[in-house]
Amino acid sequence: MVKPRKILIGPVEIAGYYRNLAEGFHQIGAPCDFITYGSHPFGYGGETEQPVLLRMARWFGDFRRNRPRSWRTRLFADLPWAVLVSIWAVWAILRYDVFIFGFGETLLPRNLDLPILHKLGKTVIANLGHGSEARPPYVDGAQQSAEGEAVSGAALISLTRRNKRRVTIHEKYCKIVIGAPYSTTQFSSRRLINFFSLGIPIRLHASAIISARPANVKRSKTPVRILHAPSHPAAKGTQQIVGAIERLRSRGHAIDLVLIIGQPFREVVEALQNCDFVVDQLFSDTPMAGFATEAAWFGKPAVVGGYGLDRLKSYVPDGMWPPSKICRPDDIEKAIEELIVDVDQRHRLGQEAQKFVREKWNPRAVAERFLRLIDGDIPEAWWLDPQAVTYVQGCGQSETRSRQMIQSLVETYGVPALELEHRPNLRDAFLTFAGIPNSLGE
Repeated sequence: MVKPRKILIGPVEIAGYYRNLAEGFHQIGAPCDFITYGSHPFGYGGETEQPVLLRMARWFGDFRRNRPRSWRTRLFADLPWAVLVSIWAVWAILRYDVFIFGFGETLLPRNLDLPILHKLGKTVIANLGHGSEARPPYVDGAQQSAEGEAVSGAALISLTRRNKRRVTIHEKYCKIVIGAPYSTTQFSSRRLINFFSLGIPIRLHASAIISARPANVKRSKTPVRILHAPSHPAAKGTQQIVGAIERLRSRGHAIDLVLIIGQPFREVVEALQNCDFVVDQLFSDTPMAGFATEAAWFGKPAVVGGYGLDRLKSYVPDGMWPPSKICRPDDIEKAIEELIVDVDQRHRLGQEAQKFVREKWNPRAVAERFLRLIDGDIPEAWWLDPQAVTYVQGCGQSETRSRQMIQSLVETYGVPALELEHRPNLRDAFLTFAGIPNSLGE
């Protein structure tokens, strides 16, 4: 008999992605363990195990997060945490055969376990398609504070080097790297598995569903109830979205805006069941991120603003484009108004989104695709060539701000600070976008 493979998923959670993926593996009879090093701030949960060593490490981790940085914190919190995690990581490296990592995190700090796993012949699949773990920080609004304050130049160049190094080491030592066309390809040098070929595993568990309203409820009453639940208000464009809705109100539209910031997942789920549609974000580089996916589960359409979303369709495999109301950031008010006044469009788009996520992004379907990655049974259409993608606008901030960030970085540290020497054409595209003479890059 063939010895069953032992699969480990972790050590972080991103909006319920890995909890649901683990559930999908269990549904197809491929047992796996889903383990995280820390509690998720919005309470997704779902870990299959909580080893004693990691429970102890989590206590030290929580302790250090609530203390100012000092030698005492490093000695009495950081060091014990690192020791406990490292001991458990060594045990996990020896026990498991397949490792699925997310958001650039692996078992040891700075991905020190990747060369070891590679040397031991372990199968490692790394998902760098979530966003900020691989995206160039100078076009990533998630790096700013929740109030919109930009990071310093020194921090920006440090973050840029970190992301470039992260992508490089994952490409060198992982069997498979998953990436998104607009957020992973800039620093990539080898072919990736297209994030859209796999999808986002989504299933909202009964424990999270509070309202007695059915999942596909249609609200047709006035005022129209719009939900916006940003995890990062500045990066999601909350101020501009609220401003657009206020202008629509001033023009006579009856709107009940529900704004939820920093609340547990259960509260967001209840609000999702009782809204007409959601406005996800203003500067997205994907048509359906985590919050819009959760809305789709309940048949609620999402308005998503972003640059180049129409062009993004050309990089998505046939049949895998998620249905959302996409628009350019400047057109967000118009898009919201269309879903307010056109009830039929609202219901139709909600039904299409719900059908899509429940059929193509359910945990079982996504886990089956991951299993094909593990087995090496990969369709050619799933691959993404980073050289074929040129995208410079970024995510989470306006084009104007992205240009300013690039200009500041290049003026202070030079063109090499962009970390794009491996792709001269893309480097020049960034310089042109920012209004910087291309001769500087020669």
